[in-house]
Amino acid sequence: MFRNLYADTRKIFFSRGFYLGVIVILLYQIFASLIIWMLTVLFIKGQVASDEIAFSFTNIAVFVVTATTLLVMQGDFEDGCIRNKLISGVKRRDAFLSVVISGMLLGALLSFIAFVSSMAVLPIFSEGFMNYKVSEIADYWLIITLSCMAIGAFSASLIMVLGGSKLSYVVGLAIAFGLETLDTHVLDKLYPEKGNCTLTGSKLLLYKFIDRYIPYSYLSIGPHWDSASYLAGCTGLILISVIIGLLVVERKEIH
Repeated sequence: MFRNLYADTRKIFFSRGFYLGVIVILLYQIFASLIIWMLTVLFIKGQVASDEIAFSFTNIAVFVVTATTLLVMQGDFEDGCIRNKLISGVKRRDAFLSVVISGMLLGALLSFIAFVSSMAVLPIFSEGFMNYKVSEIADYWLIITLSCMAIGAFSASLIMVLGGSKLSYVVGLAIAFGLETLDTHVLDKLYPEKGNCTLTGSKLLLYKFIDRYIPYSYLSIGPHWDSASYLAGCTGLILISVIIGLLVVERKEIH
């Protein structure tokens, strides 16, 4: 198990998909910060608060983590790595868990890179934080990292469930887009820009559940629930990914 995990983790750093994800994060952080700075300083004649650019990664995190995980993990099927592991005697369960844990590590790594890049551009484009304390910044990035880990685990599980098929890209990105669209709708209904929330009954409970316990929604808005809720949501998605994935992979023929 640990030998497989070491090999899968090491392979991340030799994957073009990983470096493509890193490049996207760095370019987005730089250009997003530059655009905000230009709009604020040159046109509005104001100052840029670090709050505006420190967490800009959340705008693309769902798609970057999903796409990068799919690219990296799908390579194990293209080069026959998964099939060779099974032929050599590695248990399906161990191979699956290794891939899922690698997906979690990949999500955490991408989040860390985004954190470092955001902290690097802050002194260049902004004047400091206005609404966040150091502890709140740390909490926000911890939630972002946990969310990316959960999404990475789900995406890696999806690859294994679909047997490394190219369909994984379509399904994975479609799920990411669908949940992002749903989150936008849910947040608009729960926290309308004008007036109060008009939802009641079971619909209100459902919308609150999505906002509180679906990790994809954590990247659409700043922290506003207790830490236990965020931890429960991320843990829940990981467990669902593992349980359903194991049930399918144990019975699926892998080529």
